[in-house]
Amino acid sequence: MSLPVISQRDLKTYQIVKTSTEYVYKSTYAPTGSSVFIKLLALAERSDRDRQAILSDVEYVSRRRSEWLIEIVGIFRTPNTFGIVTEWMQNESLHSLVYQHDLYPQLPLCISIRILKDVAAGLSFLHSQHPPILFHRLKPCNILLDAQYRAKLSDFWLSDIQKINFSMDHQENASVIYSSPQRLQKYGITMADVIYSLGIIMYETLSRKQPFQENNPLKLATKITRGIRPQPNIDDILKETSLQHSQRPILSQLIHRCWHQDPNMRPTAAECLFHLSNILDCFSKEEIQCEIDTLKNGKERALQQIKEKSMQFDIRFLDESWQTGSHRSRTQSVPEERPEVPGTKKEKRSASLPVSSSKTNFPMPITCPQQRNCEVSQTHGNATASLPVSSSKTNIPMPITCPQQRNYEVSRMHRNATGCVSDPHLVWSASYVETLKRNLETILNRVTEGHLNHLMDTMRAKFVLSRDDSENINAERTLKARIRKCIETCSEKGEEASRMFLDRLCSRNVIYMHPRNLA
Repeated sequence: MSLPVISQRDLKTYQIVKTSTEYVYKSTYAPTGSSVFIKLLALAERSDRDRQAILSDVEYVSRRRSEWLIEIVGIFRTPNTFGIVTEWMQNESLHSLVYQHDLYPQLPLCISIRILKDVAAGLSFLHSQHPPILFHRLKPCNILLDAQYRAKLSDFWLSDIQKINFSMDHQENASVIYSSPQRLQKYGITMADVIYSLGIIMYETLSRKQPFQENNPLKLATKITRGIRPQPNIDDILKETSLQHSQRPILSQLIHRCWHQDPNMRPTAAECLFHLSNILDCFSKEEIQCEIDTLKNGKERALQQIKEKSMQFDIRFLDESWQTGSHRSRTQSVPEERPEVPGTKKEKRSASLPVSSSKTNFPMPITCPQQRNCEVSQTHGNATASLPVSSSKTNIPMPITCPQQRNYEVSRMHRNATGCVSDPHLVWSASYVETLKRNLETILNRVTEGHLNHLMDTMRAKFVLSRDDSENINAERTLKARIRKCIETCSEKGEEASRMFLDRLCSRNVIYMHPRNLA
């Protein structure tokens, strides 16, 4: 084997870094001193024969080197894990560039065209091999960007590692989006199917929008096989760009050919490369470099306002189970600092441990020696009259009536008026959607990352949120931005989603609701 086998001794530092779609493993490869990315593969249930076959596939593709393909540094092997070590890409993925609007408010057209041209060049190289290498999982998160926003293809070696079952796993909605009608009908993958994926990615990059709004993967697969394509029309999107009028019909026709219902009508990767190269020639090198510098400076300014921490762990605890399901972005959650409540004991939890279960994640109650002897009274003034009445339906606690608690509650509500501390008691409005919007700031100050993760997992399981919704929410760089995005998404989906959002937070004692007749 020409690829080196990399052990824990070969890796100096080890961090878990948040990207727009997941947490990834970053390390430093000791022999070269360069940053690398560790892609763990879930092979625990595979036989030795299957593992050897996968290893041979990786070995085969690693010898096909190109400037448009991510470089494979070696194979990561421990007694419990198996992974691929590749070069580190500074600007994450095309998914980050398209959907992280806080980092990239504007996406220059010349940068988009150049990235799409690089993708077409990488596909053309893979398809020219003997036998051709087919990219089974081409989508924006597998298109990585270097320091100059040049694109390289990643995960093109995973053709046989992950089989997609569209009828069983609702979490594969994102994979359905990029799958051709023929793949959805269970035909074997061809180069034409890869070109279909490229057409969808072209639309997504130029529009910076989700290609489809359908959340149910089975319904979406049916629509695609019947010929439904992304809306609004690509011609309308190109009219809003700075692309020359003479080039708009060429690019529009290319995209329509890529996702043509008949695979024989789709262009080759070489044809796509030819047309995209001609369109890119309309921009000067100076113009492109100027846009790159503007993009970099804007991102740096945005990152200075974001205090995201990369988490360092002992590499001995690296485990492929972190790569399965939603735990990739759940088990790494860093608890957010919350205002300490007098009389409570702050629980210490390691950032590497999963979020606490609902049985142990309730806030500690406020207590004082006189509490058991305190009597509930509605004549103690506004401080107690405005407190909620206990209700089994909403898990609202009994009113605070002892002197120490009353003073703390009044003080806390006073600080809320000054914007320092948030009052957890929300006020009803005419609807659940309006209630969410009315209490936005209070919710932002109460919800932790653990609460948000639990909430999103529950709503995903009940098909209220799609995988695309989750990816859009997680694409936000800060916790408050993710909470705000989740609230906006639930509000757009209507009463049912908004009701579930509030109910789940109430059930976990994150927030409390005043009686509805007070609205």
